[in-house]
Amino acid sequence: MKFIDEVKIKVEAGKGGNGIIAFRREAHVDRGGPDGGDGGNGGSIFFVGDSGVNTLLHLYLKKIIKGNDGENGRRKNQYGAAGEDIYIKVPIGTLVYDGDKLLCDVIKEEPYLIAKGGKGGRGNAKFKSSRNTAPKISENGDFGQKFNLTLNLKVLADVGFVGKPSAGKSTILSKISNAKPKIAEYHFTTLVPQLGLVRVFENSFVAADLPGLIKNASLGKGLGTQFLKHIERCKIIAHIIDFGDETKDPINDYLEINNELKSYNLSLEKRKQIIVANKSDSLFFQNKLKIFKKKFPNEKIVEISALENNNIDTLKIELWNAIKNEKSPIFEKTFSEVTITLEKYHEVKKIHEGLYEVYGPEIEEIYNKIPIVSHDNLMRFNYKLKELGVWNQLLDLGIASGDVVRIYEYEFVWEDEI
Repeated sequence: MKFIDEVKIKVEAGKGGNGIIAFRREAHVDRGGPDGGDGGNGGSIFFVGDSGVNTLLHLYLKKIIKGNDGENGRRKNQYGAAGEDIYIKVPIGTLVYDGDKLLCDVIKEEPYLIAKGGKGGRGNAKFKSSRNTAPKISENGDFGQKFNLTLNLKVLADVGFVGKPSAGKSTILSKISNAKPKIAEYHFTTLVPQLGLVRVFENSFVAADLPGLIKNASLGKGLGTQFLKHIERCKIIAHIIDFGDETKDPINDYLEINNELKSYNLSLEKRKQIIVANKSDSLFFQNKLKIFKKKFPNEKIVEISALENNNIDTLKIELWNAIKNEKSPIFEKTFSEVTITLEKYHEVKKIHEGLYEVYGPEIEEIYNKIPIVSHDNLMRFNYKLKELGVWNQLLDLGIASGDVVRIYEYEFVWEDEI
């Protein structure tokens, strides 16, 4: 399966159904009255964390996820059916962004509301009153929320294996878990994170083999920041170092990788780290280990040979104990700076002599909400605009009887007595 850890996608929740204008018409029933029902609410869109999914591939080719619209109201005061909610499975560790704003961080196997469906419009039965016993008034349903999202996956694992290419990370993962990563005698055989379930007696944890790091990886060199981000979500770090190659310097490798972790994220160097000294079957191992311990006497080191299965069970136990005792949170609180701008509610402009135009987000909301399908709705529409001060603005611009007022797709002839 192809590993995809970032996608861009548009989500659009369902529109609420429209309320209707209807009156009871039955034989032998006098003054039946209004019975137009409300529209159903639009369906919402949820992302659901799923530990069985480890890639965003299923969303990679999608352009849009569209919610289900609510049904329109019906006669006899029947409500329209609500649009069915949509649930999309995403990997645990998925961050959902709307621009620079983080909408949610999927860290549990539960639904996360992404886009809320629109509210259904009211039918004329809801507008009946002692002063208006036969209203010809209804509302359209609201539009659902729309977002252009960026989904960014950061692998969520208990242990992250880091180290230089060919240090033995993939081999170790294959020995301690059920994972079957690609293993070969050349650099960068691991091109995507590999996850494996490790069992320790009656317990278990998830280990991730991350692509090998090289100098200046934090600046994008090699596989670079493309996979460094996945280390952020690991509770502890298992630093795999090759102590068996005569041409390699474990001290330099250790310092170089830690410098890349620090350069990428200032808190990563504080993450609990266990050094796994690999290739204990080599002739050069003990001498290199002795030099390393002298340089770093306080570091926790587990000596293994992945090739010959030496100390593999000890490594599993050490990793489990470190996970069990690690209490530091891996999800830091983030604070975003909010800039508040005062948006104009509406604009009234004179296009030319005899033609005026009214527009803006507040006008559009009224326009979409109140359908001009009856005289009562037209009067309600007029009243809403008058409340906003639109009529006074038109008078200030010199509007005269017979002039045309354009409001989106509607055009009205101005009358002085309005």
